[in-house]
Amino acid sequence: MRHASLLLCTALLTACSSTDQTDTPATSTPSQPSATAPAAATSSTAERDSWQKPQEVFLLMGNDLRGRTIADLAAGDGYFTFKLIEVGANVIAISDDQRQLDAIEARKAEMKLSDERLRTRLSPKGDPGLAPDEVDACLLVHSYMSIPNKKEYLTKVYAGTRLPKPLFILEWLHTETPMGPPMTDRISSERIMDDVGLAGYTDVGAYSAKIPHQAFIFASYQTGADDDQQGMDPAQLMGQ
Repeated sequence: MRHASLLLCTALLTACSSTDQTDTPATSTPSQPSATAPAAATSSTAERDSWQKPQEVFLLMGNDLRGRTIADLAAGDGYFTFKLIEVGANVIAISDDQRQLDAIEARKAEMKLSDERLRTRLSPKGDPGLAPDEVDACLLVHSYMSIPNKKEYLTKVYAGTRLPKPLFILEWLHTETPMGPPMTDRISSERIMDDVGLAGYTDVGAYSAKIPHQAFIFASYQTGADDDQQGMDPAQLMGQ
């Protein structure tokens, strides 16, 4: 797989030939957590909104997620789970920690959400826990480094997602940034894209200047894709 640069705003993916940009991200964001503390534990939802930019993430995912079933593959404290609910998606929140899922279930009950809107699922680390063709898209946030067998995991994610099998990954940039984990806990977006390609995805690309200090990696499977075929933008990946 060869990689070529993506334009920041309107460029489309090129099948099997995209890579992340090297633009320098913003050097400061409001209410940043320290570099050594987990973001979810040190910032309120409003504070995290200021640097996580969930609306920008959803725009990159295709903008209109209403009625789509999205797997939040590493749900954690439920930050993205409930952000997805707010924009009309149906969510399967997946975690290997029952305490996290219990907290999400408690909030689900408070919000009187149906099982159609939100389900939780306990699954061991390294297993997305998805049935074949169960979801419309998958989102994995700040958890790629912790997956033990990445190729096996991505292959299961691929199998659990309906065509065109959209996958969206957020990871910290593989460079020193004012916030985020140490370099030993980071991985380059090029390496992630290589792994994703080996799992069967054909259109793979990344933005490195859309979300502060983070890379947004996106992938799908397009039948008949080749290096000379123009790929889809994220909105098309969601079947819109």
